[in-house]
Amino acid sequence: MITPRDRLVWFCRPGFEDELGAEVVQWAGASVRLHASGGAGWVLLDVPAPEVARELAASIRPFTFVFARQWFRVLGEGTGSAEPGDVIAVLEETARRVGGAPRARDLVVEAPDSGAGRRLWPRCEALSRHLRPELEARGWLSARHRQAPRLHVALVPEGRFWVGVSDPRNSSPWPGGIARLMVPAGAPSRSARKVEEALHVLLTEHERQKALKPGRRVVDLGAAPGGWSWQFARRGLLVTAVDNARLASEVLETGLVDHVRADGFRFRPDRPVDWMVCDMVKPAERVARLVGLWAAQGRARWLLFNWKLPGGRRFEAVQRCRAIVDREMGRAGKGYTLRLRHLYHDRDEVTGYLAVGERKSTPARRSRRPGRRR
Repeated sequence: MITPRDRLVWFCRPGFEDELGAEVVQWAGASVRLHASGGAGWVLLDVPAPEVARELAASIRPFTFVFARQWFRVLGEGTGSAEPGDVIAVLEETARRVGGAPRARDLVVEAPDSGAGRRLWPRCEALSRHLRPELEARGWLSARHRQAPRLHVALVPEGRFWVGVSDPRNSSPWPGGIARLMVPAGAPSRSARKVEEALHVLLTEHERQKALKPGRRVVDLGAAPGGWSWQFARRGLLVTAVDNARLASEVLETGLVDHVRADGFRFRPDRPVDWMVCDMVKPAERVARLVGLWAAQGRARWLLFNWKLPGGRRFEAVQRCRAIVDREMGRAGKGYTLRLRHLYHDRDEVTGYLAVGERKSTPARRSRRPGRRR
């Protein structure tokens, strides 16, 4: 059975559906019809008509949502085993409705990051292997379709699947939005994985090449045991690791890390540095103020940090922290880019990237409701 749908779907970490739902409501308007189930790992927005769904999808930017890993606009829903023929049938029905053959430049087959969803991941991999050549043979999938959308096939529990599209510039090429990255052996802590993911998710390739040149200077506040320092040192950057606690031997053995025993909130470099990074287990608002001051006072050009969120009202905590940074940068009169994301390797925290002197890119708030004409 094939059912046309006018919906948008977001994937998130299970247990964060309320936070993501609050973002969607703030963005789309209080009158929207939102579906979210605790622990399911996704949030779904029903919209009244296809043109409204297209309009909403077109307004999404890469960092509009903090708690979303992935998103797409649903074209149709199917039931059954989601074999390649089932997906093609949904695409054919969609083509009949819109009057044109489907075209896509990329394919992602995915499932939510819930207990039930993870059991579907092997099926997703198998479906992707078999579906891709079928779509390519029909001319529907090709990297040459440069202006075409990304095609999503999402398997969800209870024998359903969604077929949808997204803008490749604003969605993730990784299934479920989970970055599959290799961290070299010898990482001194789990936090090294978080840095690897953050640098690939929050920065573009061009930005990484520019900001991570060997020889750039980094201050790592609250560095112990040294996972963040190790990640920058292995790229050839010079790190001042600030912490009263000991660093792992692997970090010091890089020869590029200078350990300073001091309080991260009180430490100040003798001259401006390229990077300030911070993963201190302290209240989020206190860290946000520290980040804002370092950036506003010109102590660092690029900043990478974590905000540890309270057990309840995590969405509101992110809003307060963002406002603190906005206020400090506004007082300094400096342009900046601020990007926030709840990464796969984050738990009750979000990771942020702040670039000073760049165009301000905090997400704009939608002031009108879906379907309402200007």
